[in-house]
Amino acid sequence: MTTPLAIVAAVLAISLLIIIHEAGHHLAARAFGMRVERFSVGFGPVLLRTRRSGTEFALSALPFGGYVKIAGMAPGEDVPETDAGAFANHPAWRRFLVILAGPAMNYVAAIAIAAACLVSVGLPDGDPSARIGALTPGMPAEKAGLAPGDRIVSVDGTPVATWLELVGQLQRRPGRTFPLEIERGEGAAAQRLTIPITPVDQSGIGRVGFRQHQILARSTSLGALHEAFDRTNGNIALQLKGFGAMFSGAQKPDVTGPVGIGKDLVRSAHEGKPAFLSLVWTISVVLAILNLFPIPALDGGRLVFLAYEIVTRRRANAKLEGVVNLVGAVALFALILGVTLFKDILGR
Repeated sequence: MTTPLAIVAAVLAISLLIIIHEAGHHLAARAFGMRVERFSVGFGPVLLRTRRSGTEFALSALPFGGYVKIAGMAPGEDVPETDAGAFANHPAWRRFLVILAGPAMNYVAAIAIAAACLVSVGLPDGDPSARIGALTPGMPAEKAGLAPGDRIVSVDGTPVATWLELVGQLQRRPGRTFPLEIERGEGAAAQRLTIPITPVDQSGIGRVGFRQHQILARSTSLGALHEAFDRTNGNIALQLKGFGAMFSGAQKPDVTGPVGIGKDLVRSAHEGKPAFLSLVWTISVVLAILNLFPIPALDGGRLVFLAYEIVTRRRANAKLEGVVNLVGAVALFALILGVTLFKDILGR
């Protein structure tokens, strides 16, 4: 895939996942009789618009996601008690489900993406053997002449048979030069080579710059949905384990902003459809998880206030909720801006 096409694919993929999220809110609100005033695809100046069933559907100039505006949804908004279509006038459990529907749609979308991959291009799985995958440009693996598909036989004379053994041996040797014995090719044409390599030292851990080799998993159309469900739940468990390790301090935080995510999508698009769709699948999973975190300005933050109302049968103070969401939105924007500037762009 050419770079311009890869960039277009990356933008469309992220936008589609966000639109799917907002469609969850829209469909749930309409199902409960709430009035959806606008469903916008993109932000900024409106290019096209049409009105259906009381909702304005707009296509805006900046195609980065979109949003849904439901009448009476903003905390503290002045809503007449007689307005049956206003979000604020519906029972708390309905409002809870409308907010929950966004992350739920990302979860459903992830299952659908996984199932589609399993019956078509395949869903990449980590190869458990000591075989290397895509190389990181400019890192020692590329400089040493390693190639995707090479199988590492030994590291500094120590035999390795699995991916975990390989990673463990490399990480123990930061800044040291040592030989890698590799097998290149298959069957009778296979060659045994010895290549010297020097892992870079990243906080005391050796890094050489290659990812795990991938094998493509496929399924019949009858079993794909069930397998996609299991694989998506497994992906969720893996992501939650990673978040838990970061929050507990067991793992150094490795966050990526919008620019970094875009770069990863463009890179995966160059690698082929399976890699690209697999990353889109994972992003959909992460969107579902992150939006359920009890962070102000995200769906999870709203769900906390609604859960309080359901349990106590008392509405939270609207001004307090508005202030909390505003502060959360500012803090979240500052975090995204900081990560984008210092990590994605400057690489610090």
